[in-house]
Amino acid sequence: MRAINVLLAILISVLIGLGVFEAGLRLIGKGPAPLVLEFDQQLGWKKRAELDLKRSGPEYSVRLVTNQYGLADDPMSSPGKAAGTYRVIALGDSFTQGFTVDRKDLFVDVLERWWQNEGRKVEIVNAGCEAYSTDQEVAWLLEHGAHFQPDAVAIFAYENDIFWCGSSTYEARDTQKPVFRADGTQENGTLADVGPRAWYDNSGIGLLLKPFVADRTAAQKYYFTPDGATRPISKEFAPLLATPPDFLADSVARTKGALIALKKKCDELGAKLVLVTIPSHAAIDAAYAEKFAQMRLGGLGNGAWSADKPVDTFLGIAKELGIPALDPRAYLRQVASGGQKLYYDIDWHLNPDGNRVFAHFLHDELDRQGFFPATVVATTTVPAPPDHVEEGGIPTWAYLFAGLWVFLSILFITTYPDENKALAPLKIGAFLAAIFTIAIGGSKLLGMLPPQYSRIFFILFVLVVIGFIVYKLGRRVGTVAELMKSFTLRGHWYLMPLIVVLLSIGSLLVVAASSPFVAPFIYTLF
Repeated sequence: MRAINVLLAILISVLIGLGVFEAGLRLIGKGPAPLVLEFDQQLGWKKRAELDLKRSGPEYSVRLVTNQYGLADDPMSSPGKAAGTYRVIALGDSFTQGFTVDRKDLFVDVLERWWQNEGRKVEIVNAGCEAYSTDQEVAWLLEHGAHFQPDAVAIFAYENDIFWCGSSTYEARDTQKPVFRADGTQENGTLADVGPRAWYDNSGIGLLLKPFVADRTAAQKYYFTPDGATRPISKEFAPLLATPPDFLADSVARTKGALIALKKKCDELGAKLVLVTIPSHAAIDAAYAEKFAQMRLGGLGNGAWSADKPVDTFLGIAKELGIPALDPRAYLRQVASGGQKLYYDIDWHLNPDGNRVFAHFLHDELDRQGFFPATVVATTTVPAPPDHVEEGGIPTWAYLFAGLWVFLSILFITTYPDENKALAPLKIGAFLAAIFTIAIGGSKLLGMLPPQYSRIFFILFVLVVIGFIVYKLGRRVGTVAELMKSFTLRGHWYLMPLIVVLLSIGSLLVVAASSPFVAPFIYTLF
């Protein structure tokens, strides 16, 4: 019986330690991503219906809400449109879905509000889905288009669509997806489910271990090393290269096949079709293009690649097939030349300003090209939505900072009445500033690094902090070990949660008190 109690004590101690570490990882944003997508037999995956969740990155914090049809759109009583409504279906990927911006800033919704404020009875159904390529967007329309009764279809094409149109699987898990032949017929029918995501994708600890335990061989087929590159690059960047690799020809042919199928379906539905290219950050900002080449293209020189090539490829296919197409590069470059940022610095998506500028381009260009029939006209003139909107309100961290500042200052003054009361708020403020700088600045710094490097950097940082704590504890480590050993050998497993928590907090406080330099790092953990 005693042996069982000892084993229980050891097990509980380990589980508590792992649980605390996991909670800390999730608290600082290093936990698993929320589950947005689910398997679909025709499309490979789709957004889950009736989602309501928040997710964030170093530069954004957004709320994703889906309706009963899994669309990032308003609730619908039925897929059919109301009488007298001119309906546009927007097909696209994460740009169209709104991966990094809330709906109030998303170009799809900005454009819809603008049209409706002009008195046009127009609505946009947002069918965008993250990680989709052109073929999946077309497959969605083939499957669901008739139910939503579109009068027009706008497909928003991005550079990485081209490669993925040539692949029947997606990324390391080899998730199956639809593909089209060059003649416009769909090659594969019902798709197979690859099952739930791997165990290491479901926890913060697992994500830290992922580079060491995940099988990288499956992902390697999506990488290659072009001439002049110092390391392998993702095949989705192949459309940018001046000398296309051999495999790209099939991808371009299948991209064309998907658009052939799209044009045919729109003709069947009696819906007008327009293709809109979304240029990448590198295509608009020359300074960013240099960074992009170093981060993503293995240091390729300017003559070896061009950010304009994917856009030109889509425009060339559209011209060949007789599909009207819009090219926003000149407009976006003009706005960006004035100093306005249209893309995030770390993430590659359009920021809120970029979405508004993009909506402005679409509004004016679609009217110029006579996109709407004569029955859908503006009955009033309204000012264009501003291309830049100052974010109102005070960030959450500022409220937290102010509250802690007041509370800790009062606590300091009442606890140490002999100390200079005027200096107390300054000391507390400086201390909190150091903690918040570490927490917020460190998160942004990690976000600026490529994922594979940010994980390694974070692991090294944690190991350095733990090593420093052990060093500062010195001989106290032996005392802590003796206490743990004593309670463990006596089989007091029911006391282990209390012992582990007390010893952990006590050890950290001892280290914080012994070193003003490391104290902000320790209190950041709290």
